[in-house]
Amino acid sequence: MKVIRAFRNLDRHGQQRAPEVIEEEVRQLEPHLGRFREELVRLEVVASQTKGKTRIQVSLRLQLPSGMIAAQEEGFEIEPALRKAFADLRHRVDRHVARLKHEPEYKRPARRRRIGAPLAPARDAAEAERRQLFFDLIEDHLDTVYDTVRRELTYLECSGSVQAGYLSVRDLVDATILNGLDRFERRPTEFSVRDWLTQLAFETIEAEALAARRAVPEDAASIHSKPKAPAEEPTVPDEEMFEFYQPDDVLLLEELVADDGGDDPETAVAKRQDALFLHRAMAGLPALWRRVLFLVDLNDTPLEKASSVLGIPEDDVTRIVQSARDYLRDKLRESGQSSDTAHALFDSAHQRRLRIPQPLRDRARLERAFLGGSQGEAP
Repeated sequence: MKVIRAFRNLDRHGQQRAPEVIEEEVRQLEPHLGRFREELVRLEVVASQTKGKTRIQVSLRLQLPSGMIAAQEEGFEIEPALRKAFADLRHRVDRHVARLKHEPEYKRPARRRRIGAPLAPARDAAEAERRQLFFDLIEDHLDTVYDTVRRELTYLECSGSVQAGYLSVRDLVDATILNGLDRFERRPTEFSVRDWLTQLAFETIEAEALAARRAVPEDAASIHSKPKAPAEEPTVPDEEMFEFYQPDDVLLLEELVADDGGDDPETAVAKRQDALFLHRAMAGLPALWRRVLFLVDLNDTPLEKASSVLGIPEDDVTRIVQSARDYLRDKLRESGQSSDTAHALFDSAHQRRLRIPQPLRDRARLERAFLGGSQGEAP
């Protein structure tokens, strides 16, 4: 590895100590670069200090055959600043190598298998009784959990906060139910089971969405892989297969729009387009704003209870509801709706919404997992 050093305005101590620290840190960095040929790796280290000031800036640039990795750090002493910058650089190199090795391709399926088959057989009669009691408590609210998860995940995918297809509704519902089982004896008593499950759903979605944003992209190409062949024109069988194939669980905003029966076709289409404008605007809301609006306007949850479910002060709930309503009306007016039309559309859409029930096969699968019997999923 070729190392280039540049020191600007460092004091005498910094100029003497910096080369020693860099040499030590380079030796620790080398094992992380074993994948790359030594002559193709180049590291630039720049340590600078503004004249008359004590703050030191350290900048690292690592040139690899597969890309550039950089790290920066500031401090008042040269050694801590260099060591922190190199530690950050090693972490970034490890993540970069993980992408090149396609680690998510074999790590993620194992995680999905754990979530997809969440429960092993009960160890004893007491555990079996506990599971049955828990399932009896939540059974009437499984549709609420499914509807909440699907709605929020649809908005997250539409806004680009989560990569489309990375998370699935079924996995998130499973994870929510498992969280509920873990906290069964510690569940809050100040609100209903439905509100408790809604709280768990929001927490689970937030955690999984954050993990999805931090995950290593699965389409990262290996530096050793052969380039893909240029795309060719689709054959007739290819086109037929494309037209036939439809994914089982595609999340679309259109599915969140309730159907207005009784209207003539032109009026129905116009109302549906107006409703889609509203849902696209809701997808652009911050997640907390959207969840506050979901509870207060869509579920008619009192402000005090919404405050408990979301874990924020009641004054903040009131403020967020009003800000979210104003934002949606402004977005509707920007899309060409008049002020009166936007107001009416907002009110009517929030007085009546489409509730999406849980598929029967998913409900049966959960019932088998909690109450015994085969845990295999129905085909």
